[in-house]
Amino acid sequence: MKYLNDERLAELRIMGATLRQRLGVTAASVAETEDRIADTLDRLAGARPNDAERLRARATQARLFAAEERARAALYSAAPEPAEPAG
Repeated sequence: MKYLNDERLAELRIMGATLRQRLGVTAASVAETEDRIADTLDRLAGARPNDAERLRARATQARLFAAEERARAALYSAAPEPAEPAG
């Protein structure tokens, strides 16, 4: 079994921070896309009265998902808590 030395631990922390940042960027991008989808569905609802209720409901779902993704982006973008030193 390979033990973690200080250098490897530093590499893992950097890798973790990089992954968190990428996840935050991705989640923010998904939120923006969902907002655009919701806007499109709202426009369609205005043009298609027979489908308006269903389209507006889908737009609401897209906005809720966008809000979840923005919260996820904020979580991933927040600075991680410092690790307690071993020993």
